[in-house]
Amino acid sequence: MARFVAADFFLSTIDSPPNIPDFMSRSRGHSIAGPLKKAHDDANIIRTLTGKGMDENNAAGPDLDLTGTPEEYVAALEAFDATVCEACALSQAVGRRQAKPHAVYAANFFTRTCGHAVSMIRALPLSRWIRADFDHWDFGAVAGHARAILEGHLTFRYLAEEPESPEHWSAKLNVMHLNDCSRRLTLFRNLDDAEEVEGFEAQRAELQARLKNNAWFMALPEGLRKECLKGKYLTVASRDEMVLDSGWDPKKFNAYFDLLSQHTHTLTMSFYRMEPDGRGTGIENATDRGYMTTAMLVSTTSLVEQMEKLIEFFPDVAPARRGAASRFSPGPAVNAPEAQRERSPPAPAKRRKSKFRRK
Repeated sequence: MARFVAADFFLSTIDSPPNIPDFMSRSRGHSIAGPLKKAHDDANIIRTLTGKGMDENNAAGPDLDLTGTPEEYVAALEAFDATVCEACALSQAVGRRQAKPHAVYAANFFTRTCGHAVSMIRALPLSRWIRADFDHWDFGAVAGHARAILEGHLTFRYLAEEPESPEHWSAKLNVMHLNDCSRRLTLFRNLDDAEEVEGFEAQRAELQARLKNNAWFMALPEGLRKECLKGKYLTVASRDEMVLDSGWDPKKFNAYFDLLSQHTHTLTMSFYRMEPDGRGTGIENATDRGYMTTAMLVSTTSLVEQMEKLIEFFPDVAPARRGAASRFSPGPAVNAPEAQRERSPPAPAKRRKSKFRRK
């Protein structure tokens, strides 16, 4: 059986929230900057998440009663659409190439983030990325992907950070390897797969030895070292530290992350306040629409920051960033590269009409 290879040079042989991204204000045949900026500035996403509709005495938990008008939803969808197009195009333009290890790891991680972004936009009502006979207005369909993009934003920044030294990068990488190895070990123990368990136990011992021989790692506080050596942590930095470094307030980040988690795991906040033919049923309603609008706005700003970092690493890929006109495949037919479109020109996908579409 093929096993995870724990090596310092895995892939290295190729050796307050951001402002509204500039590309949103460029001309694309329609203007989305105005409604989107209003949703971002006036609503103040993160403050709304933690300060509006909170009811601490309600056993069902806080009611994050977000606003998201139909017009704001469409504006956020168009901005998210353009962002996902650019993200996919940039990721494919980067491909596999020679670069510093931390840049290669960040680029490969971004590819996984793009997968979540594509899945998310295909689950959003009124999206041109999917054909369906009806729209399903259920925040639970996108919450897991929005959560992965948000959490992935922290991991991307962690990986993309310029290391202080080779020992620093080796420590970060082997802590991550050890976390992965430990999780796989637990998985195969639960499956009673003795062969795999034996192999991963040997790899865990090797990774622990590497870390114990790393001067940068051994200079860490004793408690942190012990937990890392158990394979408990994915990163040396804690989530709160990474949140602060990204410019978010940890309490507000946790409030939004918890909201996403509630709907990802079908916990009480996802069903305590369901309404007949409304919230939580898939029928269009203000609450699910507001949650989706916020998820798109936060995901858009996260993806844009990651794209800008990728362009710092690989400046030659910047021209691939063309908003909703970006070329990549697979994806909507109108976004296929020219050569592919010439070989098999498909009919362009049309977004379903909605009474909420802006004129």
